[in-house]
Amino acid sequence: MQRDEHKTTIYGHLVRVPELPFWGRVTIDLQIGLITKIERGEHLEADHMFGGDCLIFAGLGDVHDHLREDNTGKQNYKEDYTTGAAAALHGGVVHVSAMPNTVDPVIGGQQFQWHRNRVRELDHPVVILNYIGVDATTRPLGKAGEYPYKVYFGKSVGTLTVTYGDELDTILGHYREERVSFHVEYEPIVQMSVGGRTHSDRRPVECVNEGLRLLLPLIEKHGIKAKLCHWSTGGKSFEIIAEYRARGCDIELEVSPLHLYFDTSMTDEDPSLWMKVQMNPAIQAPQHRSDLIKGLKNGFIQYLANDHAPHTEEEKFSAFGQFKNQFPGKTNKEIADIVRDNSPDLFAEICVRNNTSGAPWLDTHGLICCWLMREHGFTPQDIARVASYNPGVFVNRFLPFQFLDRDFGKGFGDLAEGYMGSLTVLNTKKETVVDRKDLKTKVGWSPLEGETLPGAVEAVFIAGVRY
Repeated sequence: MQRDEHKTTIYGHLVRVPELPFWGRVTIDLQIGLITKIERGEHLEADHMFGGDCLIFAGLGDVHDHLREDNTGKQNYKEDYTTGAAAALHGGVVHVSAMPNTVDPVIGGQQFQWHRNRVRELDHPVVILNYIGVDATTRPLGKAGEYPYKVYFGKSVGTLTVTYGDELDTILGHYREERVSFHVEYEPIVQMSVGGRTHSDRRPVECVNEGLRLLLPLIEKHGIKAKLCHWSTGGKSFEIIAEYRARGCDIELEVSPLHLYFDTSMTDEDPSLWMKVQMNPAIQAPQHRSDLIKGLKNGFIQYLANDHAPHTEEEKFSAFGQFKNQFPGKTNKEIADIVRDNSPDLFAEICVRNNTSGAPWLDTHGLICCWLMREHGFTPQDIARVASYNPGVFVNRFLPFQFLDRDFGKGFGDLAEGYMGSLTVLNTKKETVVDRKDLKTKVGWSPLEGETLPGAVEAVFIAGVRY
C-alpha cells in the first residue's frame, strides 16, 4: 500500500449505529480532518491496524463537564481547560461540553466570549464547547437553537439556582423552543431534609420527583427541547417522563457513570465510599441503579454523560476539618486516615456527614464503556449510540456558533464520509487498574481508584492524528 502523506488509514472492527461491528478501513484527509472513505472488507492494509480484540468507534463525546476555568482563575487549582481536556483524551473522549456554573457564571455574551477566546487560544485537540447559564436576569443569545442552555432547578455548586415553579415558568417564557439542560432537585424538599443521616437522605428521591412534577408541564407549555442531567432515579420518574414524551414533549436524559456504578447498598456496607461518591443528585437504592442501567441500554436514556466535577481530596474530606486544631499541619485526608486507624466507628460516622459534592470521571470514560459491555451486556452498537452518536448529534448543531472559523464537516458521532476523523479505539480484552499516577485530571484522584476495570483505551485519533 503506497503511503499518502496527506491521508491516513485505520483498519479494524468498526462500530456504527445500529449495525453489527464489521471489518473495514477508514480513510481520513489530514488536511481537513474529515473521513473521506469507509471501506468494508477483511485483510485490508492500513497505516494503523487493530485486531479482533479492539473496537473502533466514532470518537466518544461527553455532553456534561465542569472544567472550572474562568476569568477569575479562582478554581483553576481544581481543573482548567488544558488539564480537563487531557483527562478527556486519556479517557478516549474527543469533545466535551463545559457547564456554566463557574465562579463568574457564564450567563451572558461577555462571559461566553471570554471562554470562547480562551478555548481558541489553547487550541487543544479535544474540542471544547460551552453551555450558557440561565437565571431570572438572562435572555437567550442569538436565534433559537444556536446555543445550549443550562438551568439549575435546585441548588448545586455555584450561584445559579432557580427555586420555585412560578419563577421557572417566567424564566422559560423567554427561552421558548430553546435547547435547555436541567439540574432537577426541588430545593424546598432538600432544605426540609438537611437533617438526614446520609447524602441520599438529605437529597431524597422525592426531591427529584417533585422537581420533575413541576418542571415537565413547563417544558410542555413553552416547547422547550429538554435534556435532564445526571438522572439518578428510575421507577416513578420514568413513568412521568414516559407520559410527557407520549404527549409529544422533547425530553432527553443523561446518566452519569457514578449513578451506574454505585448505590446505597455499597455505602451502607462501606460508609467511607461517601468520600468518593457524594454527588448532587445523590445515589439511591439498588433498584434505581438497576433501572438506570436498563434505561441506558434500552434507549430510554440517551446519553452516558460524566458530570466530570473535579474537587480536591481536601474538599472531599472537608468534614474531617473539624479536627484541624488537634492535628496541625495535617490535611483533611491525613486526618481522616488517623481517625480511621484510631476510631473506626467515629470515622464511619463522619464519612456520612455532608462533604463536597462531585467527582472526576473523564479519565475513566472509555473504561466505563467497556464495563457496560462486559458486565451489563451492552452491545458495541449500544455504546456507539449513547457515547458517540447521540453526543455527536447534540453538539453538532452548536459547532458553527462556537467555532466561527473552523469547518467540522458533518460533525462528530458517526463513522461515515464527511464526519470528523476523530475515533476512539477500545480494547475489550485487556484490563486496566485505575491508578492515580496515570490520571490526567488536576485533582489527581478517581472514585474508581484501585478498581480493575475490563477494557482499555487502545488509541484515540483526532482529525486523523493519533494521540
